[in-house]
Amino acid sequence: MKRAYVSMVLPVPVVPAVRVIQNIDAALAQQARAHEIVIVTPYGQSHMLEDAIAVRGPVSIVTTHLRSTRDGAIVAGLARSVGDFVIEWRGPLDEINSQLIDTLLAPSDVGVELVEAIGVEKSQASRLFNATVNSLRPRQAPLRKTIGRAYSRRAVQAILGATAFEPQLDVLVAELPVHRASYSVPYPNAHHESLAQRLSDGFALLSKGTRFGTAIPLMLAAISALFGLGSAVYALGLLLLRGQTPEGWTTLMVVIGLGQAAILTMLGLTWARMDALTRGLSRPMDVTAETLVWAPSSGVQPDVGELK
Repeated sequence: MKRAYVSMVLPVPVVPAVRVIQNIDAALAQQARAHEIVIVTPYGQSHMLEDAIAVRGPVSIVTTHLRSTRDGAIVAGLARSVGDFVIEWRGPLDEINSQLIDTLLAPSDVGVELVEAIGVEKSQASRLFNATVNSLRPRQAPLRKTIGRAYSRRAVQAILGATAFEPQLDVLVAELPVHRASYSVPYPNAHHESLAQRLSDGFALLSKGTRFGTAIPLMLAAISALFGLGSAVYALGLLLLRGQTPEGWTTLMVVIGLGQAAILTMLGLTWARMDALTRGLSRPMDVTAETLVWAPSSGVQPDVGELK
C-alpha cells in the first residue's frame, strides 16, 4: 500500500455508472492511504449520479466548457486533484484494479516521478504520423501516445505551470525534466474526439511540438542552395573544359537557387522566433465550467462550485 494521498483523474465522454465508480474506489482503497476520484466530462453531458453512492474517498465531477480540447479537460482534472500522486487514465474503466494502480505507483518508490502506460495503436496512419513527429523532435524527448500516466505532485505542478506556454499535453510531458518510466498495456488508445479535432491536434503537434517550421524551410533552402551551386559548378566546368561562356539560363538558375535558399532560411528563422514569442505571450485558460463533489458517504447531496 502507498502511504500517500492518490488522486485518480478520469476524462470520460459520460459519467460512469455508480458500480464502476465504486469498483475504482475500492481498488484505490487497497493501494493508497487516502484517495479521491476526479471525473472530467464535456459540457452538456449529464453529470449527476443516478443513484446514491457509497465511497471511501471523495468523488468530484468536473464539467468543462463547450469548446475545451481533450488536453484542456485533462489539465482541468489535474488542476482539481490534490493528491501526492495523480493517476490520469483514459483506458477502459473496467480494467482499473488494484494491480494496475500498484503498477503505476510502484516506480515512485525508487524516485520515478512520471510513469507512462503506452497503449496499443492499431491505426497504421497514426503510427506513421507518430514516427514522423518524433523524427523532427529531439531524440531524448520523444512523444509517447499513452493511455494513462502517474505523476508525482512535483510533476503535476510543473505541468500546470507550463500550460501558460504550451497547450499540448503530450509535448509538455515529453519535455518534463523528471525521472520517468514506461510500460506497455494491451488496451487500444481511446479517441473520443471528432475527426476535425484530431486533425487540428495533429497539426499542432507537427508544427508546435517539433522543429517542423524550422526544419522544412531549412531543408528546402539546402536543396535550393545545392541546385544553385550545382549550376555554378556546371557553368565553370563548361568554361574550363570547352572554353564556352555559359548562357544566360545558367546564370538565372544560380541566382534563383541561391536566392530561394536565402529566403527559405529567413522563413525558418522567423518561424522559430515567432513560435518562441507565441509561447511567451500565451496565457493559461481554465476550461472548468462547474464542479460537483460527493463526500465519502452515501446519500450526500453534492456541493456545487464555480471555478474562475
